[in-house]
Amino acid sequence: MTRLARARTLPALLMCCALLLGAAAAVLGAAAGASAAGRLGALTLSKTSGSITDNPLSPHMSTDAACPANQGQVLRLFVVHPTDPKEFRIGEVKAGGYDAGPIDTDMPASIVLFTLSKALTGWFPDGNYNGTYELRLDCINPLDATLPRSFFTTNIKITGTTWAVAEAEATSVTLTASPENHPVQGTEVTFTAAVTPAAATGEITLTSVRGAAEPVELGTATVANGSAVIKTSALTKGVQDIRAQFTPADPDTYAASSGQISGYTVDETGPTPSGSPSGSPSPSGSPSPEVPADLEVVDADGNPLGENPPLEAGQKVAITARGYSADATVKVSLSDSEEAFEDATADAEGIVQGYDFTVPEEIADGDHTLTLAEDAEGGHSVAFAFTTGEADPEPSPEPSDSTGTDGGTTDGATGGDTGGDTGTGRGERTVSAAAAATAAVRAARTTGVAAGV
Repeated sequence: MTRLARARTLPALLMCCALLLGAAAAVLGAAAGASAAGRLGALTLSKTSGSITDNPLSPHMSTDAACPANQGQVLRLFVVHPTDPKEFRIGEVKAGGYDAGPIDTDMPASIVLFTLSKALTGWFPDGNYNGTYELRLDCINPLDATLPRSFFTTNIKITGTTWAVAEAEATSVTLTASPENHPVQGTEVTFTAAVTPAAATGEITLTSVRGAAEPVELGTATVANGSAVIKTSALTKGVQDIRAQFTPADPDTYAASSGQISGYTVDETGPTPSGSPSGSPSPSGSPSPEVPADLEVVDADGNPLGENPPLEAGQKVAITARGYSADATVKVSLSDSEEAFEDATADAEGIVQGYDFTVPEEIADGDHTLTLAEDAEGGHSVAFAFTTGEADPEPSPEPSDSTGTDGGTTDGATGGDTGGDTGTGRGERTVSAAAAATAAVRAARTTGVAAGV
């Protein structure tokens, strides 16, 4: 009998072990399906204001995500005390299935003991309910109290005996750079974004913006204690706006905002040593002409255009010009053209940002100047010079003999004798005069571009 009893006991023990292992696996599976404790997303109320005696507070509510797996059988709405770790249930829904997708459900009336007014009168017997309160919609599995707490939230503001969904607090971003301006391309620049109020948390995204071209992202950083720092060596040469966009971690509490540095200029190389050829003055005593410092032009792909670039009819460019009065109206005109162009407008810092200019289809070949002039007496003006079509060929001197056609000789330096009608000296003087005239026209044009007129 003893042996038989032992033989029957072994299968029984194996069966018990299998059952225990299966139960453990089920518990672990349920735990793995649940999310970590905390906020799952935003709670949206169909009613955005009302009385503290409303029952229900809002007849319908929705969320932007689902409850965690195995944690969507019951929804419970709580109001949280503004200063103490207290909360009070003011609603409940038991339909279930809220882990299958974002919540979109009616909230039935609760018993009087579960209303917002009941919570407030219990917390503040003196009747002063004014303040901002958090509402939490909890995802509940009533059969497993060990699951982490997961919920959706929004804030309401109570004034007297009325409530309203609280608007997010405004924020601001102040962006600074080191060096402040004119770094050499390829060097590291440190940007610091200060976010106000300092309690706002979230993320800063830094971008470089050039006219109408797509922004180029430079990096991201987390905001901590009201500040975020981003270091980058990816800035390319030219003038650009550096923009910092703040994305709040809790958009119900804090609003998004941005700040920027306008006209941040990256140099291709460092300062030219004194005495070098590129730093020597022109014959007139002024530096070699370059694109004016208050002008930047980029093509449709955001590539900077240099001095007097060749353009084609119908080509689009974006122009950034500086030096105007704040919010000034800027008139735009094209030399040798009667076409009307839309006015530009300077911003608060006197900058025309990314003015879109399209080369007219019927433009003639040759040199052109687009002028952006402030619509005021003596107002600031910036000129953009460009060319279209084939460039004019350079004049070439015609060969001449050392003697005149009648045999008389001439001397280019002294004028020769008068016996020759077409001596070499006169021919050389004619060519030199033409070359000098051409050079003078080009010098005048170049000087006008460099001076921004």
